[in-house]
Amino acid sequence: MPRTALAITDSSKAGTTLPAVTAADVANGNSVVHDGRSVLIIASNAGASPRTVTITPSVTVDGLTVGNRTISLAASASKVLGPYDLATYGTPLAISGDHADVKFQVIRIPGA
Repeated sequence: MPRTALAITDSSKAGTTLPAVTAADVANGNSVVHDGRSVLIIASNAGASPRTVTITPSVTVDGLTVGNRTISLAASASKVLGPYDLATYGTPLAISGDHADVKFQVIRIPGA
């Protein structure tokens, strides 16, 4: 099945309310449309055990697969991820959480 797309909320100078969290689609993964410079992802772990987020590049270099980027999330922790280089990670950006305890919010910085 295709990855589940994550909604993007634009930031503004007037202030932006953080969007509702979306649980990681553990079976299919998630995706984010991005331009390589203006999208930040807030990944949080709502559980009591450590979790992992994986960003999967969509390109090869000299015919070789580029390794995944993994980010550890401690119990009840949050991290801001990105931006990710468009030439390496492609669009959509492929992101996965290893458990439904992983929640995502996506913020775009207009004009970045």
